[in-house]
Amino acid sequence: MKYDVIVVGSGSAGSIVATRLSEDPSKSVLLIEAGPDYDEIEKLPDEVRYGYATGTDVMVSDHNWQFLGQPTPIAEPMMVPRGKVTGGSSAINGQMFLRGVPEDYDTWAEWGNDKWSYEQLLPFFRNLETDTDFSDDFHGTTGPIIVRRFKPTDMHPVQVAFREAALDAGHLESPDLNHPDSEGISPTPLNNPNGIRWSTNLGYLSMSRHRLNLTIRANCNVRKILFEGKKAYGLEVESAGEVFTVEGHEIVLSGGSIASPQILMLSGVGPSDHLREHGIDVVHELSGVGENLRDHPIVPVSFKTKSHVELDG
Repeated sequence: MKYDVIVVGSGSAGSIVATRLSEDPSKSVLLIEAGPDYDEIEKLPDEVRYGYATGTDVMVSDHNWQFLGQPTPIAEPMMVPRGKVTGGSSAINGQMFLRGVPEDYDTWAEWGNDKWSYEQLLPFFRNLETDTDFSDDFHGTTGPIIVRRFKPTDMHPVQVAFREAALDAGHLESPDLNHPDSEGISPTPLNNPNGIRWSTNLGYLSMSRHRLNLTIRANCNVRKILFEGKKAYGLEVESAGEVFTVEGHEIVLSGGSIASPQILMLSGVGPSDHLREHGIDVVHELSGVGENLRDHPIVPVSFKTKSHVELDG
């Protein structure tokens, strides 16, 4: 069978793409995932299901690719967690449901990507979510991903003290970090209602996996994209020790920030000198593939508490 569309990777993007494309019953869609698939919330392992298992349990889990990265020439190698399960990294991450600031999107539009201005993206942000705290021009209330924030009554005493100290120091307070004009201290919007990590598997694939025109194949590792000349027509896939080929009229590569460029280079698309170093035939010279990753920065601040203050964990 030759599918209309093959989607590689069922993560934050792939699950959404497959769900939206299969809304058209005339299109056959194949969704390929390297990790396992859990088709019901009750079947999810605790480390995937519960949103507070984002530390050691997830880092050493089979649901994480367990990549290592070298951030600088002198830094120690660090773990680069990437989801290996339906839902992808949205199934193992910290559930911080934050949008970028409007100026970033508008800058992309100024550079020529004119469909990516904040104003044009806002309807999609709203369609994505069910925000349980806000219902206005900037928030959605009927989308697949459920968003909430901790209330002041839910805060730990240390969090209450931190908030009061920040306000006493003159910092602003914003109830909603996803508002375009937000600034200052704020509770983080989280996609974990009742502590459940609401991944794209739960939010999107739960709506679409029953469709007859959508096939989900888990535990399938894509080895490379197959080309006729420079036109992609299929994939070489390995599963349970068997290597086979699947074909599609269109191939959507959504393996994530690490796996997508890796698959491209294994397929002969990327910097030609680097490909030849590894004995890979060049299909298309494309500098920049596999380079210039910029992950989001985070700066942790540690502080000591007085002996009578109890901490979680």
